[in-house]
Amino acid sequence: MYIKQEEYLPLAKDLIASFSRDLLLFAEEDHNYTQAYKDAFQSKITEVEQKEASNTALVQQKQATQALYLLGEDLKKPLKSLRIRIERAGIPTNLTTQILTDIKKRNFEGVGSKLTDLISLVNAHLTVLQDKGMKSTIPQDLQNFQLAIAAKADEQTQFMKKVAGIIGTQKELYDGLYKYISEICEDGKLIFEGQQKADEYIIKKMLAKLHVDKVKSGEGKEIGGA
Repeated sequence: MYIKQEEYLPLAKDLIASFSRDLLLFAEEDHNYTQAYKDAFQSKITEVEQKEASNTALVQQKQATQALYLLGEDLKKPLKSLRIRIERAGIPTNLTTQILTDIKKRNFEGVGSKLTDLISLVNAHLTVLQDKGMKSTIPQDLQNFQLAIAAKADEQTQFMKKVAGIIGTQKELYDGLYKYISEICEDGKLIFEGQQKADEYIIKKMLAKLHVDKVKSGEGKEIGGA
């Protein structure tokens, strides 16, 4: 399962909370899961956290990424409303669905390019869409979202370039953290197989929860009143 660099630390923090609670059950499965193992995992988390906190470019990259996620979440509702008007108008397109899929996949390059096509489509069918209940502000709202996403994506890219060189020298550090994550998740899935608790050790589900939690904890909005 691919884990983005900025996801390692929050993923590890969530995991160690579950692992600490279930340590005795892990020890029954494998005698190597000791208090010393847990302490070493915590030390690795702390080491990565301190490295990231001292990396200004990485902090800024994370902020830009979070802002993109929030923009995507804010865009969902007007897109869903517009999709209903488009369907009622009988306009043959699935652009809104494609953009919603790109938002879910965090593909903001795709979101930006498809918004261009969607804006053109809306302007070409303005009268019929408004007759079907589309808000008159939608064309401008979409334009505002497109500009904001493009600007924030460019900002994120610039920070990522700065971070890339630094992260390359710290690969061993993240590899060490991943070793703990992969081992614990592999056994956790087995120990709690068939139970709801197993979700706490399935990386794909942990990442999905992490994305939701990030959006819920986000502050402010990039597009006022959108």
